[in-house]
Amino acid sequence: MTKHKKLDHPRMCHIFIPSYHRPKNLRTVKYFRKIGWDMRYITVFIDDETDDISEYEETASEYGFSLHVFEMEEARRKYDYVHRASQSRRSAGQARNMFQDYATEKDIDFYVVIDDDADNYSTFMQRHKLKDRDVVRRSFSAIECLMRKRKVGVMGFPQHGDTLGGFPSRLFIRKVMNTTFYLLPYIYRGERGVQDDDTSLFAGIINEGLFTGTLLQGLVLQQMQSAMQKGGLTDLYNECKLLNKALVTVMQFPSAIFAEKQKRNGNRVHHRIQYKHLGPVIIKGTKEQDNIAWDKWPEDYPFTNENKLYTHKGD
Repeated sequence: MTKHKKLDHPRMCHIFIPSYHRPKNLRTVKYFRKIGWDMRYITVFIDDETDDISEYEETASEYGFSLHVFEMEEARRKYDYVHRASQSRRSAGQARNMFQDYATEKDIDFYVVIDDDADNYSTFMQRHKLKDRDVVRRSFSAIECLMRKRKVGVMGFPQHGDTLGGFPSRLFIRKVMNTTFYLLPYIYRGERGVQDDDTSLFAGIINEGLFTGTLLQGLVLQQMQSAMQKGGLTDLYNECKLLNKALVTVMQFPSAIFAEKQKRNGNRVHHRIQYKHLGPVIIKGTKEQDNIAWDKWPEDYPFTNENKLYTHKGD
């Protein structure tokens, strides 16, 4: 039996948190502070057009995390909205794409992005709130080891809805959102879309035949329901309407994504992904000579992004 190396001293992971109009309600910061995370490894990102920078500075001083104010106009110049931009021309994806520039400047090659409204993490088997910093840190370090070994640029942990229905039989699902780990330089494209930018990211990776996914048998994120709180993306959801939100990825990947009404969610329109049509596949031929690639295809090829070394800047 193969022995796996024990993570005796897992290092603290850098946490990047995008935020908007929530200077006194940073639930994610409060949770990580409560479990004893080193606040020097937490950075909250806001844009220079928000009118509550001073309040964020007060909160940063109180909690001890770093606050980075990025230039919104620069973020807009680099961003692909996919379809008509909102009147405010803002998207969470703009901030997330700026993270890569910040990480490069600070010589950080691995970090995790978490929304500012994360309540807590739990394990799959025990749904109570995790209060043990080392469990969280070891879990973050384990996925870092996996990503470095396989040269994967983007992976994630599940949110509560991904684990409903019992213990998962699969190790991975292919969606990635809410808790997203990034490894430079294997992030080869940025997020895009005025909304659903996180879906655009992982769908684009899969569409190009590369691996990304959420590790199901890990930590589970407990988070507030979207569009139900003040600040954050709620104003953008109300401005652009949820129908537009659902159609952003449909326009990018029409052969694999469609919009439908969710009866269990008040007939809310949401996108649905047909993963079998999203990524390229190897088709087994009828003749023996057609099967050479199929028979000799490296077993772990879809699980590495080794050949994608360019970043989102040229996207």
